[in-house]
Amino acid sequence: MATWAEIRAWSPDGLAETTDSLLTMSSRLLSLHGDAELALTQVASQSQGVNAIRAELRSSVAEHGEAPERVGSLHAASYEGLLAVRRKVLECQDYADSNPHLSLAADGTVTAILPTSSNTKGAAATAATSASAAGANADAKLIQSQADELAAMVAATVTLANQVDADYAHALKSATPNPQPGPSPTPDPNPNPRTNPSHRGGDSATRSSRSGRVVPRDSVPSGQGNSDGSTSKTGLGDPVPGEHADMPGVDPWQYPGDTPEEGSGPHGQREPTLRDHLVHEAATVAARALEDTWPDAAANLNHYLDNTGTPQYINVDGMLNDLSSLDESSQIEVSRAVNAAVDDYKASGATGPMTYPFNTDWTSGYAQKSESENWFYETGGYHYCTEGTVTVYPPTDSNSDYTYSYDYRVHVADRYNWDYNKETPIGPATITDAEMQKLHQAGIAQEYDLVGKSSVQHGTGP
Repeated sequence: MATWAEIRAWSPDGLAETTDSLLTMSSRLLSLHGDAELALTQVASQSQGVNAIRAELRSSVAEHGEAPERVGSLHAASYEGLLAVRRKVLECQDYADSNPHLSLAADGTVTAILPTSSNTKGAAATAATSASAAGANADAKLIQSQADELAAMVAATVTLANQVDADYAHALKSATPNPQPGPSPTPDPNPNPRTNPSHRGGDSATRSSRSGRVVPRDSVPSGQGNSDGSTSKTGLGDPVPGEHADMPGVDPWQYPGDTPEEGSGPHGQREPTLRDHLVHEAATVAARALEDTWPDAAANLNHYLDNTGTPQYINVDGMLNDLSSLDESSQIEVSRAVNAAVDDYKASGATGPMTYPFNTDWTSGYAQKSESENWFYETGGYHYCTEGTVTVYPPTDSNSDYTYSYDYRVHVADRYNWDYNKETPIGPATITDAEMQKLHQAGIAQEYDLVGKSSVQHGTGP
């Protein structure tokens, strides 16, 4: 339930672009619906095949005939409702500002600042004091009535805000197409907790609907093949005298390609249908509605719907901050490099500081919903690796320990794609991969790679 402190920050300004999109969508839906109805009247053949096509088209027209009205309801619930709330908030604030004896706190509490009469001395002042007290009592009653009126205005505004919020949730659910009816899926004989947001009936560590095929950690190769057929060495590099060495970099992650279980195949392999356009528009509305709740997940869905297919930057610093599993796993990789560097330094007999570059192989990971819903929906499964340097120092007269310092970066890569046999529940709606991958196949959305690296992380130790 929304509070006064929350709704004071509500502003319709940020919904201006969404409002324009909804109006454009409604116009387009009306046009598509009219085209479909016109097509029905212009098919004269009565052959069995044509009759079957006509029946399918009639079913589609009936199914989506209410879509423009739903989109219109979403527009009213989002922009117009928020505008009404904002007007009410400003009315409350203006009322409080125009009455100096009223105080409107940030949490919506209204306080009346009642006047007080000063004490007077002497019998001659008794009459004047009595008159002053009577006037003060009248003022106090007026101020209290104003305070009660303002409190009622605040309560009415909060009630309206919660109604607008409920109307918007209902309109968003109504505007999202339901999956096509069909046969019930075969029950999973070995049900397990689902740790991937768009994965049903599979191991989230080996089949992720948002990443390339995952290699189990214990079987990660020691090097990856380059385009010239050579193999890149990963691990601890040769030491460099002194306290500085360049980070060695990492091999670019390569998506191994679609499989029957993962990915949507060639882009634009068929013409889009009426339903494809409706799903695209509904997904666009949903993505924009979720920009504040799950910013990275919404940005990825928007990029998919933009249909460019260009790589998208992934915020690795945000992942490290929100996903303890990624942060801890990358630190374990760094600790291994540190231990190897210190062991090599001790064996070398060096007497001055030496700096070791290092990097690691690409390793699979996944974002748990319990860690972050944003990253859970943003990527699900992903790949990561680290690169960095470790500087080892010898003992000194004042310190008998070997010491070290390190710098490192975390790289993350992923494939944003869809799988026909999975689905993702998001709030009141369920988005099926089958529906979303059809947009890629129809050429009106496009799968792409996610790539990014963190800022440099630092650390020291004995």
